[in-house]
Amino acid sequence: MSQSIPEYFFEKLKNQELDESDHLMFTEWLKIAPEDEVDEVLEKYSWYFQNQPDAHYPENSNLVNLIESKLDEIAPPVQEVDRQERKVMLSPFVMRISIAASLLVGVCLFYYYFNETRPSMASAPIARSAKIVPGGNKAILTLSNGNTITLDSAHNGMLASQNSVQVIKKKNGQLVYDASAVNQTGNEVAYNTITTPRGGQYQIQLPDGSKVWLNAESSLRFPAHFTGTRRLVTLTGEGYFEVAKDKAHPFTVDINNMEVEVLGTHFDIMGYKDEAATATTLLEGAVKIKKGNVEQMIVPGQQAKVNQDITVANVNVNEAVEWKNGNFNFSHEKLESIMRKIARWYDVDVAYSGKVTNATFVGTIPRSEQITEVLKYLELTGLVHFKITERRITAMP
Repeated sequence: MSQSIPEYFFEKLKNQELDESDHLMFTEWLKIAPEDEVDEVLEKYSWYFQNQPDAHYPENSNLVNLIESKLDEIAPPVQEVDRQERKVMLSPFVMRISIAASLLVGVCLFYYYFNETRPSMASAPIARSAKIVPGGNKAILTLSNGNTITLDSAHNGMLASQNSVQVIKKKNGQLVYDASAVNQTGNEVAYNTITTPRGGQYQIQLPDGSKVWLNAESSLRFPAHFTGTRRLVTLTGEGYFEVAKDKAHPFTVDINNMEVEVLGTHFDIMGYKDEAATATTLLEGAVKIKKGNVEQMIVPGQQAKVNQDITVANVNVNEAVEWKNGNFNFSHEKLESIMRKIARWYDVDVAYSGKVTNATFVGTIPRSEQITEVLKYLELTGLVHFKITERRITAMP
């Protein structure tokens, strides 16, 4: 063979002549090739299938997973760089998504079983809108007496005092409940609610020392100080919890007619009303999921999805909390699911024109990006195009 293995593979892919032996050969090359060689090959051929017609996609999940892992190694995660460096990191992000979309379309890496007919369509620049900006630290705190405090504009320091509990806004924006002066037996319990709007997020430290990060369009109802045998809070939307250990007082999250009970652990709960299921992802410790008379324990590395039943699967838990680290993470995710995340974070409405692709997408994009940049990354796949009208995003083939 006078050609190198990558040259041979991509030439046969271009001509739609690949067979199982070709996939196995390329898979073995990927396993042993140096990272810089893999990087060079992927970049060299990134343009190769940009305008190629849809081809036959062989089913080879091992090759799919292998090349995706190589792409992960090549593109450093965003959370390892600071805000000033993120602009420099945009090129690897574009590489990670556009290469997976164009170069790897022929081997079904970026999306699986794509069998719809897509008309040829040039990608027009997305019109910019000065009104649409990324979300930030925004929330409203509602006290037990009905008074509200807009946290993003409130001054730092003590915001309120309830039954000896001090409510303090720190310089970093975190809301802290200091219950150190509370007489646990003598004070009436006051319930507060923190609510993030679309385009908002917030972090709060509860009176027991537990920390909660709220995603956009979410709320948490909690007592100003905990009493009784358990620590109970009520969540809507999505929250990431780091629960303070207290074996005598289990911590319970009530959401969508189910409960998640823990002693001390790190986990994420996503239970938006427009999602098909409530997902609990465990990073550390152990939790018990309760739905009616059904109970299910999960261990670190597992995710429980609750709809009518409880289903448990092993997952990459870091993907579930990328939002807390400032990123969108799409892991074999359909367009409608991605657009729901975008709608919540940028506070926009989403509409669809024409047939929505059945493709699934893979990629990581900073949530600090302008919406036009996020949409542009998705457009690089050639599977979807967008139009912005005021605060409405229209997705079309």
